[in-house]
Amino acid sequence: MKNKNIDTAVILAAGKGERISNTDEFVAKPLIKIFDASLIERSIKNLINNLNVKKIYIVTGFNHEEINDHLVKLKNKLSLNVEVVFAKNWEKGNGASFLAILDKMNHQQFYLLMADHLFNNEFYNAISKYKMNNKSYLIISRTLSSLNDFNDATKVNVVDDKINDIGKSINDNNAFDTGFFILNSDEFNNVNKLSVREKLSLSEVIQELVQQKKLYFIEVPEDSWFDIDTSQDLTKAKNYLLNNSSSKINDGSISKYINRPISQWMTSKIIDYPLTPNQISIAVFFISVFSGLIISIEGYFFLLLGALLAQLSSILDGCDGEIARLKLLESKFGGWFDRVLDRYSDLFILMGLTFHTYFIHKTLTVFFIGFIVVGGKIISSYTAFVYDTVVSAH
Repeated sequence: MKNKNIDTAVILAAGKGERISNTDEFVAKPLIKIFDASLIERSIKNLINNLNVKKIYIVTGFNHEEINDHLVKLKNKLSLNVEVVFAKNWEKGNGASFLAILDKMNHQQFYLLMADHLFNNEFYNAISKYKMNNKSYLIISRTLSSLNDFNDATKVNVVDDKINDIGKSINDNNAFDTGFFILNSDEFNNVNKLSVREKLSLSEVIQELVQQKKLYFIEVPEDSWFDIDTSQDLTKAKNYLLNNSSSKINDGSISKYINRPISQWMTSKIIDYPLTPNQISIAVFFISVFSGLIISIEGYFFLLLGALLAQLSSILDGCDGEIARLKLLESKFGGWFDRVLDRYSDLFILMGLTFHTYFIHKTLTVFFIGFIVVGGKIISSYTAFVYDTVVSAH
């Protein structure tokens, strides 16, 4: 379920990112690429795919022209509804950058997030499932994961269902700011007075809502978000994305404890090569076909060898989806293509087992049983497809 009433988002991407600017070929923090995708591109695609956002405003400042050129290319490539807003006072802080966009948010509720934060599916699911009304919310985690720096984190004090205090130096915190908000523009009536300050953080602007008891919160797990601040964080970010690259909803024990750890390790070794997810799907399919042919040969040695190849194909089958998610190459066609090849792979392996069993028992009954098994596999696959496309959709 997605919050259909909120279709607008603002991404703050104006900061200089001084603590990460020593990175090779640094241009601007939002343009830093992790697995061939820039931070700003990740933010945009996740908002669209997970929260059904239709209109996105990008607030820029430092190296505005380079970011704008990058976004123009993304807009043309992906047909995005993105508007760039330059914050002339961006050097004052992200609070000033926020004020630069606030006038465009006329009487509406919108998402606000930082371009240098990563959020996983669990984070977005918590937001999309929350039954919110027309209020303002800060997304918080009660504890801080080891990935995030405690000294740099923005602390939050919550009382009952509201934010009671927010800031980097508060002492009585019992939660942490994730860098993601759901805000109602009508509640920021008197914040423009803050623009005269020499420095203005977003927390200072948000404090206006806090003082009026108008900021509520939505809680997410501590490991569902990550703030990138330093060059060392880039390595952590790669591991964070890799650990969240698997689709774990329907994983069984074998997949969870054997296949996924190995496939993620393999993905980490091949992701820097120019391989597409569909190419990996095809390679896995041929391994499955070969395993089926090996299994069909008489003898236990070939049965064992074929079984090992089948297990290898099962492990590698996770790599295509992981790379698609890491490089933001997911598509409906890719998902369909992978499922079709998976089903044909299953059939080749089952046919191989049927022939191998025939060589042992020398009876045509084996082919009859094999026919039933193959037919059952086709029916079960079709049933799963109908459930996913029809039942789950409603």
